[in-house]
Order: sequence, then structure tokens, then C-alpha cells
Amino acid sequence: MDPISEIKQKLDIVDLVGGYVEIKKSGHNYKGICPFHGEKTPSLMVSPELQIFKCFGCGEAGDIFAFYRKIEGVEFGPALEALADRVGVKLEKKAYDPESSVKKMLFEINSLASQYFNYILTKHKVGTKALDYVKNTRRLTDETIQNFSIGYSPDVFDGLLKFLQTKKFTPEQVVLAGLATTGKRPNTYIDKFRGRIMFPLTGIDKKVIGFTSRSLDGSEPKYLNSPETLIFHKSSFIFGLDKAKVAIKHDGAIFVEGQMDLIAAHQAGISNVVASSGTSLSTIQLKILERYTKDITFAFDSDLAGVRAMHRAIELAEQQGFNIKVAMIPSGFKDLDELIQADPKKAKSIFRESIPAYDFFLVSALRRNNKNDPIGKRKIMDELTEIFRKMADPVLRDHYVKKISQEVGVSEAVVADLIKNTKGGEKIYDTKSQVVFSSRAVPSEVKTPPSLSVRRMPEEYILALILRAPLDTAQSVLYKLGQKDFTDPSLLQLFTELKRYLLGRKRKFEIQHFIKRFANDVQDKLNELYLWDLQETGEDEENLIKELEKVFYLLKKSTAKREMLEISQRIKQAELAGEKDLLSQLSREFKELSEKLL
Repeated sequence: MDPISEIKQKLDIVDLVGGYVEIKKSGHNYKGICPFHGEKTPSLMVSPELQIFKCFGCGEAGDIFAFYRKIEGVEFGPALEALADRVGVKLEKKAYDPESSVKKMLFEINSLASQYFNYILTKHKVGTKALDYVKNTRRLTDETIQNFSIGYSPDVFDGLLKFLQTKKFTPEQVVLAGLATTGKRPNTYIDKFRGRIMFPLTGIDKKVIGFTSRSLDGSEPKYLNSPETLIFHKSSFIFGLDKAKVAIKHDGAIFVEGQMDLIAAHQAGISNVVASSGTSLSTIQLKILERYTKDITFAFDSDLAGVRAMHRAIELAEQQGFNIKVAMIPSGFKDLDELIQADPKKAKSIFRESIPAYDFFLVSALRRNNKNDPIGKRKIMDELTEIFRKMADPVLRDHYVKKISQEVGVSEAVVADLIKNTKGGEKIYDTKSQVVFSSRAVPSEVKTPPSLSVRRMPEEYILALILRAPLDTAQSVLYKLGQKDFTDPSLLQLFTELKRYLLGRKRKFEIQHFIKRFANDVQDKLNELYLWDLQETGEDEENLIKELEKVFYLLKKSTAKREMLEISQRIKQAELAGEKDLLSQLSREFKELSEKLL
């Protein structure tokens, strides 16, 4: 047995989590206050059967190693050593990182490459033009160049390769580090980066893990990054975090788009700035940043691409529970670097004057469209209603209804109606009665179950209940459900497999065996459903059966409404085509389905 499996076998996750926070039995699972974010109502669930945890408040989840790493703020290696020591498992160094020698080699190659590029830029005549660009066009000081180890890759085929070969590294090893590629002829190799300004990517431990680069003459590709390697994963790397982490703990994080924005900011004394490296902001990057702060300010480029990136970044950060603000780049400047070059004081002031995220959406829409033009006004409202319909807080929504009304010149009633009518899904029209059914409405005579009101979809909740229900009850409900009741592909896969697994089964349902049928992404969804807190049902057989009856009814109604939506669309097409027989048939089908809703 490998050490990781042995540790998992000897250390129960309930004992580990219980050593940090108080957890209490809740049905099959345990529940407690999450230690990773501020909360008063318990949302941390721990499963002794699956040996996993998940917080339904902040989203943190995983096994014993994930919990220990998060709560202690350590990487996997130290976590493994600590937990192994706790349960008396002896580790051999290579047991938990068999590729450690290869990683060490890659670090050495990258470190030497960084020194080589910096030397070419600052000391060699080949780098004269590049140094002039960096110092006079980008206005970087000698101190900044050395602080960020900025360099230049000469515009030759194998300059770096030859240098690294003198240090006893083979071309194949340089390729593995992402610094060379194979040539067109057999057994030939060329440098990956040629004629480019080089920016080393440095991890928290100060080790160089890769490079990002910019072409000196503006030729395409303008920006080029290291490929994924054993030590570089771009979706989990934050540029500048090694330099900004202390300032971030005090002042929060400022997230910018490009390396030059970051370097210019640090040179100007704004030291809490970080950036992604050649990729959109990811959830993993936010989780890493979360170790240092929950306060984040975005300062992306002012062009349309920057605005779109900002929208996505804000949505991701909001899901992770960050306190979000936006620093608006003033009109006339395309990015933070350009603003700093022109007016460093003004650049610093935009962070002091940063605005809430939803104010940014409003200001951004007004900047890009003419509110005095009818078409421009319509574009503004289309954009804003799509954003503000997602706002759950009624007080905030009312505040922004008034603000949008004032800024755009549309009455509050119209703004509120637009937001309301885009909220909650599509509408279904009965062409005869003109009755409108909301695709997410719930019949008044069936009260929404308490658990469902804080979950998401009935199709999720019914699966969570089936997973806990007595075998005969689960089989009975599964028999009456069909594939058309599930719109989400992962939930449909879970339902299909669950039906195949349970129908006709005599023995007790075993989650540990059932979960092995799925790939990781579906396993994550199954884990989540199994960890849902069903305390409202009492988790006894009688309450579970009652809850299942309610949710089954709701799910079947939801399916009927979707079918009505499809039929109503076909009715419109039949009316336009003048197909009377088909129209009559569809109207009958629509009526039969609508009667099921009564």
C-alpha cells in the first residue's frame, strides 16, 4: 500500500476536522461551522463514508490532505509529512514525489535561463536595442529591471541551447523545460523564445517556474508564454504574488491584466498588485489569493476585451466570496501602465477612488453607449438587465433600480419591470388564453420544501434524497422518473447510472462502490449531493418519503412546463405556416399538459 492510501486508511477525516472545529452528527454526515470563511450558520459537511468534506458556503472541499493544507496554509509535501507523522506512517522521500529529481532539474534550467536572458539585456551588446526599449520606451529603472530579472532572448536559433549545453544539460531536457522546440529536421532543436523581452515567472518560493515574453518589434505572437510543464501550470500561477504577498495582507490585492501593468505599478510604489499570466482569471488563482486576503480590486484595460474580462473576473470573485471593487482607468488611457507613465499620482488615486462592482457595470455601459440615443439607451438597458437580474439582495436591487433610472433616463417602473421580466427563466404562452406560465414557478398548493429553497434545482434535490432513501422507496421513485426530467448532463448521467444500479437490487446501497462508476467531474457532483444537509427532513424514513413526494411533484411539473414551452414554440410556427391540422393537434397536447399543472 502506498503511503497516501495508508494515511487515509489510518486517519479518519471526522477526527481530523473535529480537531479544529466542533462538528456534530447530522444524518449520515457531520456538520459544523466552516473555519475557512466567516459564518454563523453551519455549512461545513463531513462524510465518514466518503472521507471528504465540503463547505456549502465558501465551496472548499476535498479529502484529509486538502483540509490540512487549507487550514495550515501548507503545500502537499509538508501536509503529507505532518499527517504521516501523526499516524505513524514512514515515508521514503520519493514515495510522495517520484518526479522530484526531474523538477529539480527544471528549476535549475529555468534559473540559468533567467540569468542568461538578464545578462544579454543588461550586459551584452546584442541586448542594446532591447535595453533602450525597456528603459526609454517603457521607462523602467535599473532597479526594477533587476528586481523582476527582466531579460532579452537574442534573435538567434540556438543561443540559449548552446549556453545550457555548456552547463551539461541536453537539448531534450531543455525541451522538457519548455525553453526549446524540435526542429523540422531530425535531431535538431531551436530556442522557443527568440528576439523577445523576457519576464521570469517566479513562484512564492522564489524559484523560476517558466517565462512570459513580448516581441520587441510587435510581431505576432506579441505575447508568448512557456508551455505547461511539471513545474508550471498557468491556471494556478499568479504573477507577482511572491513580491506582493506581504502588502496584500495589509492592503488587499489589486489584480491587473498584464505584466507591464504590474511592473509599472510596483515601480510607482503600488506594491500590492498581481496579475494572471497569459490566461483569464481562474477559480484556482482566486483560491490561492484567498490565503492572503478577501479584498480584491480589479484594474483591467479600458477596451472592450478588458471590460469583458472584468465581467467574468467579477462573477468568479463574487462566487468565491471576495469583497470586490473596480478601479476605473480614465478615458484616454488604454491601460494602467499608460496611465502611470502619464500621471503616477492620478494612477494611485484611482485605487483610493475604486467603486463597487455593480457601479462599474453601470459606468461601463454608459461609457460605451450613447444614453441620449434611443438605440444606445436600449443597448444599455439590455446589458444592465442581464447583469442585475442575477442580484439576489432586494435592497441592493432597489438601490440600483433608482440609480439606473437616474443615469439612463428611464423610469424606475420600466427599469424594475425589465429586470423582473428577465429574472427566472423563459415564459410559456398559451396562444388562446394568453396565460403566462413561468418556467420556474411552483404551484401554489405545493409548498417548496425548505431544503429545496436553498439548493438549486428540483432535479438535484430529488437525487440527493434518493441517495439517502430506503432502498424500496428509492426504487419506486426511480421507476417513475425518466431521462426527460433531467436537463443537466451530469445529473442525467447520475440518474441513468443510479437507476441501472438500484432497480432490482436486493442489497443495501453502497456509495463507496457506486461513485467509482464516474469520471472526476461527475464524482464531484455526486459527492456534493451526498453531502447535502437534509436535517430539515429529519432523515428518518417517514419524512424522507414525504419530502420525495413533494419534490417528485415539482420535478414532474417542471418537465411538463418545458414540454409546454416547446409546444408553444411549435404552435407559433404552425400558425405562421397555416398548418391547421398540426395546430389543432398541438393545441390539444398543450391543453393536456396545462391540465396537469392545475
